[in-house]
Amino acid sequence: MSIEEKVVENLIEKSFNDLVSLLINNRTNENLIFPKYRDETVRYSEQELRQFFLKNVETQENNDNKIYFYSVETPTKLVYRFTNTEIPKVKDPNDTDDNDKDNYKSARFDVSLYKKTYKDNDKASNHIEFKYGNPDQKNAICKDFLKLVSEVKFTNEKKNFFVHYLCVKNEKGWQSQTFPSLFSKYLDSVADIIKSDLINEEDLSKVTVYLLCIFEEPEAESEPKIASAYHFSLADLKNYKVRTKYSDLTDKSWLNEELI
Repeated sequence: MSIEEKVVENLIEKSFNDLVSLLINNRTNENLIFPKYRDETVRYSEQELRQFFLKNVETQENNDNKIYFYSVETPTKLVYRFTNTEIPKVKDPNDTDDNDKDNYKSARFDVSLYKKTYKDNDKASNHIEFKYGNPDQKNAICKDFLKLVSEVKFTNEKKNFFVHYLCVKNEKGWQSQTFPSLFSKYLDSVADIIKSDLINEEDLSKVTVYLLCIFEEPEAESEPKIASAYHFSLADLKNYKVRTKYSDLTDKSWLNEELI
């Protein structure tokens, strides 16, 4: 692992801890709050986690390895088709042989990071996509995986990140169907994106998923919540068999699970 890669992973892990401190430990020294719907339920989204991450980028200690610049909603170099298609697709914008080219558009990365030596036309060091929840549609995950894997070749560090968190209610740990539901979407998404001519399977190892799961104990509101964090590459998902429950996994080492 390069020093630069470790810096980014430390920023992600710190952002996870900040989010957990706010949601579980009710830390009050943050200006950030979670809004509520009309029915008084809390609205969670990836935006709060992204705010923590960007704040941590801006407040890094002054050293040679810090991240100096970032952009948000960064346009992609390739073009994509996410609508009216069974699976998300990607192509080179210079490909003139495709009669369907009008349906392909530039996409966006949530956050892109740059080093001190950044110049206007330089490559980003890394791209990051943030996600909240267990989306109903697999494509909500698949399109992010597709962007991160397709464009890792354009980044200086050859490393991109998918940073995901969810709050799991009405179950204790991973005892219900949330785990197999989510991880099956992960695995199915990988199976779909490698169908693209622009995807190199070797690049799956260059995209790391950071997953934070906050479990809300159903027995009593007064009981403390529990949070677990995981990190693994898209290539590591080959260790998971679709629809396998967490309790049935014989090898969990690739998940790199840690309690927060």
